Amino acid sequence: MASLAMIIVLIGLMPLRVPVCAAMGLSAVVGLAILDMPINTLVRYMATDVRSVPLLAIPFFILAGNLMNHFNMTRRIFDFLEALVGFFSGGLAQAAVLTTLVFGGISGSALATIAGVGVITIHAMKRAGYRAEFAAALVVAASLMDPLIPPSIMFIIYAVQMNVSVADLFVAGMVPGVLLAALLMLNNLVLAKLGIERFPKPEPPSFDRLWRSFLSGLPALLTPVVILRSMTTGLVTPTEASVLAVLYTLLLGVLHREISWERLWRGFEDTARATALIMFLTAIGSVMGFVMTSERTAEAMASWMVSFTDSRYVVLLLVVVALLIMGVFLEAVPVMLIAIPLFGPLVVSYGVDPVHFGVVLTFAILLGIVHPPIGLGIFAVCAITRLKMGPVVRATLLFYPVLVLCMLLLTFVPALSTWLPKVMIVR
Repeated sequence: MASLAMIIVLIGLMPLRVPVCAAMGLSAVVGLAILDMPINTLVRYMATDVRSVPLLAIPFFILAGNLMNHFNMTRRIFDFLEALVGFFSGGLAQAAVLTTLVFGGISGSALATIAGVGVITIHAMKRAGYRAEFAAALVVAASLMDPLIPPSIMFIIYAVQMNVSVADLFVAGMVPGVLLAALLMLNNLVLAKLGIERFPKPEPPSFDRLWRSFLSGLPALLTPVVILRSMTTGLVTPTEASVLAVLYTLLLGVLHREISWERLWRGFEDTARATALIMFLTAIGSVMGFVMTSERTAEAMASWMVSFTDSRYVVLLLVVVALLIMGVFLEAVPVMLIAIPLFGPLVVSYGVDPVHFGVVLTFAILLGIVHPPIGLGIFAVCAITRLKMGPVVRATLLFYPVLVLCMLLLTFVPALSTWLPKVMIVR
């Protein structure tokens, strides 16, 4: 009863334009009141659950991504990848996908990628003759890779809530992230060959430009390697790797003479804002999880589902559909914080690997940023490009088949998520 009332209040407040932080807080208070719990339970759970060492990685990874943007490292990466594949048909579109893939190994946030990579890639594609709405839609679709590629902010939150290894999740997201990149690049090629989207004539290759851009961008390109290699060898924990990422980024700023007090201040300010929002939502989400656990909501759902199916894949598909529907109305982090205590124990009771479910849950929730009415990814890209939302939404339809195909593959082929951690992680 308390869980249902809590979710109804949350969904009911969203159309009234109540800020998501306030909506989650009010719904949590309603849940505690129905359980007849003292109000200090809210404060106690909020304060306790965010005092987690793995959560310390979130501000540092966000800071590393912000500093990469402010130190112009993202532009160096894009310049090299443009020189590498720009002479192919639709080469600049392929370079945008690859740049997003590499940047995902630094920031771990879809919205950070749209803000950082989007400004550079969309401007370059428009200047080369690509349709502005197509360029914006491509960046939004490609940004879904970043929370899958380590380091991922959403994976850290999931790992803390489900008591799963952060390193296992980081490695588990590599194959799905690369798979999505390959599908998007294949989709670009099909659009060009069939004439569905008009791509401008590519520029001729230049070895001199390729070599110069490679030397300039190599240190920044090595950032994901430094982060991932240090974790998979057991040299550092994911939290320590986040600090290492910041130190390496600061070193690059010094070597390239891009560092300044103004850029440092902007980087720290952006990081503080993003971290405060994520941590507050995580704290409130822990209270909502407490309400659902107290009422044994997951066990009740499991008993109900057993009555008509005992297939783990049917249950997983039903959960994915529920997540997609929730993603239409709510932002990604609130959906994750509601879904983990609700669906996590349920799917695990059916024998689903929690690491596999972490990847599936994350990608299903991420699809919410590419369609209205919330569609934060579309809102963000329209804000930075000043394009109208309607044409951008229509342009994203060109990428929906790829996103749905990737969702199905991740859901029904667990090895895509579970094989690599068994191979790479040093136990």
